[in-house]
Amino acid sequence: MDVVKAVETYITKLVSTPSAMKVLLLDTHTTPIVSLASTQSTLLSHQVYLTDRIDNGKRDRMSHMKCVCFLQPSEDSLDALSAELREPKYGEYYLYFSNILSKPAIERLADIDEFEVVREVQEYFADYAPLLPCLFSLNHTPTAEKPLYGSSPNVWDSLALERTVQGIMAVLLSLKKKPVIRYEKISGMAKKLASEVQHRIQAEATLFDFRLTQVAPLLLILDRRNDPVTPLLSQWTYQAMVHELLGIHNGRVNLSMVPGIRPELSEITLTTITDPFFQAHYLATFGDLGTSLKNYVQSYQSRSLAQSPSSINSIFDMKRFVEEYPEFRKLGGNVSKHVALVGELSRLVDRDRLLEVGEVEQGLATSSGSDFKNVQAVVNNPVVPAWNKLRVVILYALRYQKTQTSNIAALINLLLSNGVSREEARLVYVFLNVAGSDQRQDDLFSTESLLAKGRSALKGLKGVENVYTQHTPHLSQTLENLFRGRLKDTAHPFLDGTGTNMGLQRPQDIIIFMIGGTTYEEARTVALLNQEAGNSLTGTRILLGGTCVHNSSSYVEMIRTAAEKFPVSVYEPPPESATTAPSLNLNLGGVNTTEDVKVKTRTGALLTLISACIILAFTTMEFFDYRHVGVDTSIVVDRSRGQKLSVRLNVTFPHVPCYLLSLDVMDISGEQQRDISHNILKKRITKTGVDMPASRGGDLRNEIDKLAERRTNGYCGSCYGGQEPESGCCNSCEEVRQAYTDKGWSFTNPDGIEQCVEEGWSDKLKDQADEGCNVSGRIRVNKVVGSIQVTPGRSYQAGSRTFQDLVPYLRDDGNPHDFSHTIHEFFFMADDEYNPNKAKIGKDMKERMGISDNPLDNAEAKTNKSSYMFQYFLKVVSTQFRTLEGKTINTHQYSSTQFERDLTKFNEGENKQGVFTQHGVAGAPGAYFNFEISPILVVHSETRQSFAHFLTSTCAIVGGVLTVAALLDSILFATGRKLRKGGSDGNVKLM
Repeated sequence: MDVVKAVETYITKLVSTPSAMKVLLLDTHTTPIVSLASTQSTLLSHQVYLTDRIDNGKRDRMSHMKCVCFLQPSEDSLDALSAELREPKYGEYYLYFSNILSKPAIERLADIDEFEVVREVQEYFADYAPLLPCLFSLNHTPTAEKPLYGSSPNVWDSLALERTVQGIMAVLLSLKKKPVIRYEKISGMAKKLASEVQHRIQAEATLFDFRLTQVAPLLLILDRRNDPVTPLLSQWTYQAMVHELLGIHNGRVNLSMVPGIRPELSEITLTTITDPFFQAHYLATFGDLGTSLKNYVQSYQSRSLAQSPSSINSIFDMKRFVEEYPEFRKLGGNVSKHVALVGELSRLVDRDRLLEVGEVEQGLATSSGSDFKNVQAVVNNPVVPAWNKLRVVILYALRYQKTQTSNIAALINLLLSNGVSREEARLVYVFLNVAGSDQRQDDLFSTESLLAKGRSALKGLKGVENVYTQHTPHLSQTLENLFRGRLKDTAHPFLDGTGTNMGLQRPQDIIIFMIGGTTYEEARTVALLNQEAGNSLTGTRILLGGTCVHNSSSYVEMIRTAAEKFPVSVYEPPPESATTAPSLNLNLGGVNTTEDVKVKTRTGALLTLISACIILAFTTMEFFDYRHVGVDTSIVVDRSRGQKLSVRLNVTFPHVPCYLLSLDVMDISGEQQRDISHNILKKRITKTGVDMPASRGGDLRNEIDKLAERRTNGYCGSCYGGQEPESGCCNSCEEVRQAYTDKGWSFTNPDGIEQCVEEGWSDKLKDQADEGCNVSGRIRVNKVVGSIQVTPGRSYQAGSRTFQDLVPYLRDDGNPHDFSHTIHEFFFMADDEYNPNKAKIGKDMKERMGISDNPLDNAEAKTNKSSYMFQYFLKVVSTQFRTLEGKTINTHQYSSTQFERDLTKFNEGENKQGVFTQHGVAGAPGAYFNFEISPILVVHSETRQSFAHFLTSTCAIVGGVLTVAALLDSILFATGRKLRKGGSDGNVKLM
């Protein structure tokens, strides 16, 4: 399981095709992968004459060249590739992707390749950085822009999770391993990652169709939080020490800050595949490194003497010199590189007093412990950098979190007084809350069990290399338990029972992935175990990987950045902390607000006045808001039963006289009200629309009543065959007309009826023939579906059907009639509106809400045809107003839809759109108001903020404004003080 060889094989394959001069295009992710696994000479041997970035838009067009693209299948790389293929700069393109390419991405590339320059598309699973044969990294060093954690230490950031799953999948596919998976039980992130990887393996079953082994490989997922100590320690082996003090980034070390460094050594390459000295000694301790480097320099010196001109005495010597000179020059550069590197390490060790600090760190990290006074001495030492002081205190707090809380509090206060800012000091609390003893499942310091203490004593008898390498990573103990079958399923369970009885078998291939980043110290442990296994018969191979490779500064920075998204309680002392532990949560940038408020400044006075004005303005607005009465609207089911509605109407019919108008009400319950006259006033109007003076619709009857009084009491008029009333007599023309109507006959010839002749009925009808009529009043109807009908002639019922006497209306008497009309008002009333007080409240509420107008008010409908029907379909919605005083007013609203129909047209044929329309023959002229009751009750309730809400808001305004003002004043005060202090020293510094 050599990841360097695996990636190198992929690189060699992709640059081997085609066998012609070619260009290699990489992206930001694959560039370091190629540089770690291959060399420039290797690429040149495969005719790669140009290596460039695909996002470099300044590349020249070279159509004669082939192009090999090795890219990560990310959105950015696909966008850059799409832009490249739209305007291809090379003749042919061979596309290789470092991970699984989705089907939509393939289709996207196929659509873009309009010039058909793509010759090959393949997946080479090299989506990780091969740092060592047994170490890989996903190169995801967490930052604020690319976090690892979500809202808590147990939650993934979604993008980080997806990137990690893709990286692990690439490792497994490149090594052709289909593993069983175990994870640290205490880590929610480890379980989530294990589940996602297992799901992807099952989804890509064809890719993982590898030859089965006797014992399946093992993927062990661990969490950095279970061992926060290892990345915090100073390192004392070559590779780990360089990374700790200088930083190794994808095999490169920046030495530009080293005093007196030569330009050619400002940036050096440090990888095992290109540097034989580093390959031989990257695991060596700092003490052994000095001896090895001395021998290396002496070897160079001896070879240098052999290459001197005085040693060339023959043709053979000249030939040997020419052949060995390039290698000799390379050796000289390598010697210079390592001499400069080790020299800088020695300088930093001496400058930062790392020998003294490292001894204390090793004591804290191992079972021997470290004296509180030794830690105090390090913190009080003015030569030791503040960064190293902070690391030592964090280690002390992690070790003695439960037993020496008062000492931890004292050390934090000591940090504050020895150059460590409050913002840095609170990281002690962050580490205890994120990776403290309550967050770990294992004992790091051998302080909790007698068995652990026994193992530690046995190790002490065996001895260690030196005092600075006493510590062994917790990973070493985990692997030892795994090899001996003692890694318990309760602490490291198999995923979903996939490892039944697997805990009893020793796997031959183990892949360890560390969430949160691994270290070179842990990589050294794995490399040594692999060397031991290579010399034994067991042959167990171990591969270590992580989201990144940490040194102490990158690890602390990761925790610092992640804590900004965690709950603010992460900055508070843990529950078991001593009462003397300082509170560092509310501090901003080290400003001492307690001291600042004691100083009177003009800036503070100005901020106070501005704050007072803002508070007064906001409080006034809040008071007006408190006094404002609002209206909340809600909709509920109308549960009222057995109620009646009142309908208020005022309608004018200018071309129908009053004696011809009949007002009827019918509803779905079967109730009918015919020719309603109670609470209804019919007023005659002239054909010009002017009211007839002192006239009503019943004037025809007034003189009839006077005539009846003059008749003798024994008079009994004939009904002329009509339906006789209960008295058996029809003493007036109106009674004869009603008898005809009840019989279902049309009343067409009043001149042949004695009562009508005596009353002068025909003459009066002729006088009113060209008049109109205004109908107004109030009708009571049931609260069910019904219809209000204004029709010509009286209605009568024959069987189950209702008919109108239309003969007088349709008779040609020289005065054409039609049902043109004007609706002055039409609305529905509830019983509450008979109460004047409630009616006024309801009217005011409607006006406030803008719903006082009714849909049919002042509506006009016109026609010049007698046989014409106007229909209005009304949806009545019950409405209730509730006031602050507790009064309830019920009323109604309605919506209206109008429909007109010419009764003489039964078949209108096809319209312009080809729609065929046909009407039924049923229908009579008139105005029909069909109403339907909605089952919904709309409730409008007056509301006002409570006094408690007003009081709370006012307090929030005062507190918030004063807090912001205090923060601004503190920052301005501290800045001014720094400026003044810097000015007095002649050197202004802004911090």
